[in-house]
Amino acid sequence: MNSKHIILACLALMGAMQANAQGQDLSILTANADARTAAMGNAMVAAKGMHLYANPSAFLGDDKRFAADVAAAAFEKEQGIEGTFSLYTASVGYKLASKHAFFAGFRYAGGLKFKGYDMQGLPTKDYKPYSWTIDLGYAYMLGGGFSAYAMGGMLFSHQSKNAVGASFTLGASYQNADLRVANKSASVMLDAKVGAIGPKLDFGSGNKNSLPTHAVLGATMTIDVSDKHQVATALSSRYYFLPEDSKTFMAGGGLEYTYNKLASVRVGYEYGDHNLSHVTMGAGIKYGSFRLNGAYLLRTADAGSSYFNVGIGYDF
Repeated sequence: MNSKHIILACLALMGAMQANAQGQDLSILTANADARTAAMGNAMVAAKGMHLYANPSAFLGDDKRFAADVAAAAFEKEQGIEGTFSLYTASVGYKLASKHAFFAGFRYAGGLKFKGYDMQGLPTKDYKPYSWTIDLGYAYMLGGGFSAYAMGGMLFSHQSKNAVGASFTLGASYQNADLRVANKSASVMLDAKVGAIGPKLDFGSGNKNSLPTHAVLGATMTIDVSDKHQVATALSSRYYFLPEDSKTFMAGGGLEYTYNKLASVRVGYEYGDHNLSHVTMGAGIKYGSFRLNGAYLLRTADAGSSYFNVGIGYDF
């Protein structure tokens, strides 16, 4: 398999990634599945859906007891690579009383196809890498606006060989919905977490790879300008410190305007090391218990990839 093609494929998946001669890629653990926050510079702290994979504590501050989301993201085709990389995600959340929230979710990533070669450079069968995870999460309201959460799951990765492992996320948040800004009602949330914690994946033959472990810090504020007009802003930073040879810093922020609690438009920017930056934009509709959001992230350099994300949610 061509090493250049492997690296290009991994870059197309965004964020912290790893690539070597066997083509291992674990970007399924770093990609943002939430279309709303993807459109706001990938500032996942501002989640109002897909809570398990964005910000579980945000669900504790909502007045809903149940939430379900599905999403699909498709990345632009890379030259010289057959197929299109896509990420599919589903999650549900249930809040018990006001202090406990439980989550479950599933992620699948794949769609690329490579030509295989043996040690002599002769063609063999095609190579179709994919990964999936099954995840569970829990969030607890500590009191005084503070909460903590944890997520853990099973990870399966099929590359040139198979590997099975586990990934964990630990985080804490603070939220306050009783603020006043310029004499307007406002709310704020702060969030910090460490994600993709876990042992190295063993692909056999002594080939072990670290998970893309990363730290995240973010904040969001929402202001009710009037009965029909609401604005929100969000900022977030991420630092991928594992694997050692793939350290990456990313930061993003965005704005959202919502009319009559029904229609929203969003814009943002995401900075990333190694030319992985994006201009982000999107829109959403919330009607009753249903949510529909879309986002498009336009790359600003030759590295990385443009991609779009669509999500549908239901809560009550």
